[in-house]
Amino acid sequence: MQFPLDVITGYFDENDMRVAKHPRHPKDLFSWVSAFCDDDAPGIGVAGIEGRPVYVVESRGTLPENACCVIVSKPGESISSSPAGARADDICVESALEPAVIADRIQRYLMGIIQWNDVMGDMIESECICQDLLKASEPVLKSYVGLSDSTYSYIAHTPNIAPIDDTSRYFIENKFYSSDALSKAREKGLVRTWAHQDWTTVHNEPNEITSHPSIERVFRLNDAYAAHLVMVSEKPISTAQVFLFNLLAKRVEMCLTHHWRLENPLEQRYTYFLKELLTGNTYDGSYLEERALLHGLPLTGLFEMCLIDNTWRAGSASYFAKKVLETDPNCKVAFEGSRVVVLLCTPEPRRGRIAGMEERLFELAGQMRLEVGVSDRYEHIDQSALALEKARIALKYGHRRSRRYTTFDQGLTAEGVFRFRRYFPYFVTDPFSRSEKFVAKLLSSPNPLSMLREADRERGTSDFEILRTYLYCEGSIKKVCDIMHMHRNTVSYRLDKIRDAIATDLEDPDMRMYLRTLYLLNE
Repeated sequence: MQFPLDVITGYFDENDMRVAKHPRHPKDLFSWVSAFCDDDAPGIGVAGIEGRPVYVVESRGTLPENACCVIVSKPGESISSSPAGARADDICVESALEPAVIADRIQRYLMGIIQWNDVMGDMIESECICQDLLKASEPVLKSYVGLSDSTYSYIAHTPNIAPIDDTSRYFIENKFYSSDALSKAREKGLVRTWAHQDWTTVHNEPNEITSHPSIERVFRLNDAYAAHLVMVSEKPISTAQVFLFNLLAKRVEMCLTHHWRLENPLEQRYTYFLKELLTGNTYDGSYLEERALLHGLPLTGLFEMCLIDNTWRAGSASYFAKKVLETDPNCKVAFEGSRVVVLLCTPEPRRGRIAGMEERLFELAGQMRLEVGVSDRYEHIDQSALALEKARIALKYGHRRSRRYTTFDQGLTAEGVFRFRRYFPYFVTDPFSRSEKFVAKLLSSPNPLSMLREADRERGTSDFEILRTYLYCEGSIKKVCDIMHMHRNTVSYRLDKIRDAIATDLEDPDMRMYLRTLYLLNE
């Protein structure tokens, strides 16, 4: 393993040994340090080859030719930045220690770095996580290091070294960067820089993000910005620190590649299949079932589509998507531009389970002041593209109209959650909506009325007409009995069957308006 010459001066700085002369080329590499000049040692007379040594000698001694030297002066001796005979890359230091002792300590310091690097390699092979790497790096780096993912939220940090700047301190306490820090980063174009950066950058002057010297490295995986490693120091960043930081960064990159799906939950195995479904690229029969099984999605069950807008209020769409998955791992997440699409699904048609997922999602969205468009529920995954259109309609017309009304969802405001059944009549009656194509798809797909007609055909009942009459009579069972010439108990019994058949609460006024609109469109 080779080291830059600046590692030696970095060791002297850490041990409070005054360096009078630094090497002119601090990035030049060497492999080992010795106080004994041996003519048979590798590297003598040939600069830059593997195994090039550095010799530690007294200031009064003879300097070996064609080799880099650490020239040691005793305290009280005159020491200058350019002593006689010193060459460009020689290092001059003041110390009461003997050259052999200094050489031994530097060599042990180098061996510590080699062992640290080897330990990190072994940890990678044993499938460690990034937090383990940062914890193992504390004794060597001796500075705060934080690692965020592409959502600017927490992955790992040095557990025993506290951050010294306010931005990093907020990051550790809250598990994500503050909105002020992200706003400043966007204003200065740093976010765009990070998205394309693949090199180590040193900031020895305070900048918009950190008020202390810092060094950063951006990782790109699958041709996308994946993670951001930052080290903040009280002292200016030296070439030695850059070298050590790059060793850590290389291991972190290997760890991220190993555990990419674990570290970034947005890279799930279902992602691309779900995007195909949302764009209408569905498959037929057994092939769709095979694909759904392969990507871990149920083919049938109970589904609901939610479209979340204004995700910039949460910091980014990626950050909100990650919080959704942390809150409820059963949700499936995709992106639609700056919006987040959340598919609530359960393989069993259990409305209570979907209601629980809804509650957690709406609570998270409410905390971040986001708006949610909600489709109606459906039972087959190939209806997801149509459900997304319903969520778009709910979001669009809900945003326009919601301020005029109050919500009937307990604990929520109408300005935050917009259900398709409530705002569909606005869409149909909007002369500029061009609703014909969507209405045709809606009527030809499974909907409450088509499900009711199918049940009538199978059982020989007339529930379709009973429901029409019930809605026309504004929920008056007595009027339904008079019009349909049926007994009250029979009407009540049939209404219970209708509720079960279409999985709908007929007491919900929004649902009744939605059903009446569907009846009008069917005529």
